[in-house]
Amino acid sequence: MANLQNKRALIIGGTKGIGLAVARRFIAAGAEVMIAGRSNDGKAQAEAIGAAFTQCDISEENSVEACLKVAKASLAGLNVLVINAGIAFDEGSIEAFSTELMTQMMDVNFKGAFFCLKHAPALMEDGSSIIYTGSVAGSGITHAGSAVYSASKAAGAYLVRTSAIENAPRGIRVNCVAPGLIADTGMMVPDDGNETAKFLSHLNAFGRLGHQDEVTGIYAFLAGDESKFITGQELRVDGGMTAGFGLPLFGGLEGG
Repeated sequence: MANLQNKRALIIGGTKGIGLAVARRFIAAGAEVMIAGRSNDGKAQAEAIGAAFTQCDISEENSVEACLKVAKASLAGLNVLVINAGIAFDEGSIEAFSTELMTQMMDVNFKGAFFCLKHAPALMEDGSSIIYTGSVAGSGITHAGSAVYSASKAAGAYLVRTSAIENAPRGIRVNCVAPGLIADTGMMVPDDGNETAKFLSHLNAFGRLGHQDEVTGIYAFLAGDESKFITGQELRVDGGMTAGFGLPLFGGLEGG
């Protein structure tokens, strides 16, 4: 397990799904953690895992800036930021998708990342780590019915690249983790044998959905000192999904 002693981490979008799982992983590795969410309901999750809590509406610039300042004061410093808040809707076609919902998705998934990357570096120590949760849907693949979500995550990933270059002189690393088909995240079906899960499990090389504990390790690695020479990267945690069509999709290979 990564050693995160002396790491003081804020996880925006840390009250459920991958964000909450990352918070647990960080705390187990020795980090002090604050999780942030839009609703005060997150206080209970924070208390349950030994984290602090603050409210943050990532789509509002003033809220993001205030959240970052609260975290720095509460944790007596800030050297890890995880930008994990995100939303998705059933889109249908581009022609049919609601302009209002498009705006909401871009406000959270893209503008939220922009606000964090705009204000966080000035409040963080030299040598810090910023990690943005993207998606394989915005990194290498897309499909009909996910145009805006894919575009919003791709846009966030490109912000990461530029921010990495701009913050490199201070040793601040900025990277993107792009999960794919991870069960029980709040944005994906449970891995309980339902028909949708069975279908999706055939889309990667392993022939199954991923699980949260198979994603959190890459966040811990990027938060720790072992990754000090890694920046501006998209690390896909997708079971080989973006490498190409997996054998499970074809029922294996004949012969050989």
